[in-house]
Amino acid sequence: MADAVATQLGFAKDDVVWVRSTFDSAIAPGPKDWDLNVQQFSITDERKNAVDFSSSDYTTTQAVVTTGSSPAASATTVEELKGIPVGVMSATTSYQVAEDQLGTANLSVYNSNDDAVAALQAGQVDAIIVDLPTAFYLAGAVLDDGKVVGQLPDSSVGGDELAFVLPKGSALTAPVSEAVDALRADGTLDELQQTWLGGTAAAPVLK
Repeated sequence: MADAVATQLGFAKDDVVWVRSTFDSAIAPGPKDWDLNVQQFSITDERKNAVDFSSSDYTTTQAVVTTGSSPAASATTVEELKGIPVGVMSATTSYQVAEDQLGTANLSVYNSNDDAVAALQAGQVDAIIVDLPTAFYLAGAVLDDGKVVGQLPDSSVGGDELAFVLPKGSALTAPVSEAVDALRADGTLDELQQTWLGGTAAAPVLK
């Protein structure tokens, strides 16, 4: 998607230079050493005080991930999950939805998704909650015998809109938003989603 946006802006793929940043530093106030950042950032009013967002490029739900041997693997309802230890990353929409749907009694909060995954692997929790694209990645590429149990139903938090993050007041915010809008209009975003994020039928909505 980043390459598609760069092309839409008139840059060649070779013009794109990748640098690493942490999630927290990317949405913190202050100067940045990058022009735009893509890490599945959810658009929130609080974050808008520190950074700019492009137009949303993807709207996702929150999903429950576990392993095949976990007690959570057979869950089909939200009610079943309320009696199971569940992990989630702090200060995320995943946490907001988890709190909204499951309450806090059995919820363990971690500083990062990596920490939540480690807790699942260590048996400290029986499942974790992340956004749906991350859920498919973790189940398919990170966890042994990983399984996406299902998606949490819509809640008062609403859908999770993802977007590029840019430094606050960036001159590129409008052009990047226009590029994202153009890619949505010509079907490129749908095509990328089908190629890289297909398979949502494998994550039924929990009752």
